[in-house]
Amino acid sequence: MFHSVAIDDYLGARLAVEHLISLGHTRIGYLGVGDRSKSNQQRLAGYCLALSAVALPQMIDWVAINEQDNIRASDVNTGQRMVSKLVSTGVTGIVCYNDMVAVGALLACHELGISVPQDLSIVGFDGIALSGYVTPPLTTVCQPMLEIGRCAMQMLLDLLAEKTVEDRVLKPFLVKRSSSAALKAEAGHSLSF
Repeated sequence: MFHSVAIDDYLGARLAVEHLISLGHTRIGYLGVGDRSKSNQQRLAGYCLALSAVALPQMIDWVAINEQDNIRASDVNTGQRMVSKLVSTGVTGIVCYNDMVAVGALLACHELGISVPQDLSIVGFDGIALSGYVTPPLTTVCQPMLEIGRCAMQMLLDLLAEKTVEDRVLKPFLVKRSSSAALKAEAGHSLSF
């Protein structure tokens, strides 16, 4: 039997969407990958649930998933290639599957002349160290890495001692940085490329 320590991906995505909603965004996109099905599906479901909870629209073209499993593109490349597709639909905020997808989106925005967060707010997921050093620093949903490590080690020690263990699901938390901001009144229009 396998045991695990995981984070609540549904909650994490909901935290990201709720953050953008609190800033006035109502046209919120999701940028994901298709090669890590469980976490991607849970984060996408959390995104959808958060929009439904406040009766915001969910448009199919506001979700961009890189389904190219056979061509293993990096997450940064996914963000770079796919962000313009979402921006062209008029979204003003994007929740990214992870921080590396968000870094790719930031790079593409810089190349396309899209100002983050003035024209587009971006939220990542994972809380990797790099997220605090990119420009602008990335708002992100952080995984409690130290707590994950402590729980996993305790689980291993308990298994070695033949104690009963239970799977753990930990809560992520939002770290607000400069890649997200309040929606400007004139930002509700569609940018085109």
